[in-house]
Amino acid sequence: MLADSKKISTRQAVFLFMITIFSPAVRLVPSYCAQRANQAAWLSPLPAIALFSLLVLVWQSIYKKQGDKTMMDIYCDITGKIPGVILTVFYLIWLILLIALYVQYSSFKFVVSVYPNMSVSIFSISLLAGIAYTLRCGLTTLARLGEIVHPALVGVFIVLVILMLPNLKQDMLMPISYRSILPVLEGSVSIIGLVSYFSFVFILGDRINNKQAIRKTGLQTAVFFVIVFTVLIAITIGTFSSSVVARTQLPFLIAVKQISLFNTLEKIESIVVAIWVASDFVLISLFSLCALHIMKLLFNLSNTKHLISIFLVMIYIISAFFSDNLFELQKLSEILFLPGNILMGFIIPIFIFVIGKIRKKV
Repeated sequence: MLADSKKISTRQAVFLFMITIFSPAVRLVPSYCAQRANQAAWLSPLPAIALFSLLVLVWQSIYKKQGDKTMMDIYCDITGKIPGVILTVFYLIWLILLIALYVQYSSFKFVVSVYPNMSVSIFSISLLAGIAYTLRCGLTTLARLGEIVHPALVGVFIVLVILMLPNLKQDMLMPISYRSILPVLEGSVSIIGLVSYFSFVFILGDRINNKQAIRKTGLQTAVFFVIVFTVLIAITIGTFSSSVVARTQLPFLIAVKQISLFNTLEKIESIVVAIWVASDFVLISLFSLCALHIMKLLFNLSNTKHLISIFLVMIYIISAFFSDNLFELQKLSEILFLPGNILMGFIIPIFIFVIGKIRKKV
């Protein structure tokens, strides 16, 4: 039992983080890595997860002295109030942009893969309506949902990979040489940009118990990510070749469409769409809770439930300004959002950690 019914455990928080990674990873990572590292792309998770492990150790070290504080409180304590508030505002703006982006992406999944003649706005409104209900239920309800969704995602992914193995051609993953090192490092940027979301979990740091488990749980997650990302990239490239994957939108979904078990198991891609939507739902809900929590801190509010409807209407309006073309959305993610994620989720926390060490705050 948790000491506070309004709080969640570190394990639950990490489950939510892992779920948020699934959808953008499936959509972005195989093609991004294939474009940069060709047949060696399946090695890209190694440097990325090494950096993720460093990020885990940084947060564990920060919370040894900072206790039950949010990321924003920690930033204010280490850098001073004014720089901390400025950083807080930047995080709020970034979260709003990310949420709007993923609302648009999630709606496009339905249009591209299931209902090609339907309007994107119909799916956006339906998604946000469900999220509005979840936000009113709170973080603990979302955490319980995460405990159901996470094993379901892992189980479905394992089954899909097993069914795709007959289509895997090992020669598509070779050759590899020392010349692959730089391309592999370049390909790892997409994974670093996603695992940087780990830092965003600590925006809700005052709602998370048992932070002494950050190191153990985080490093276990790192091992899990190495396996999952490597398999995701290898199975996709091994099915089509790196040159095809590099030019293909949603290559994992297309690879799943190749599954046929004795000509009886077809149209299985609908399962991928379903788990994609579940991942997006948790991602948008979690980031919305983070954004609302920042508003609560900035404006010294006692409760943010009255802001939920207004906030989600704003998200819907902003999402409508994003491109209605999936290719352009992916390019926007690569050019703007991946570097932004690395800055906000990786570089700034490490910079704050260094300052904290100098000032003996961590």
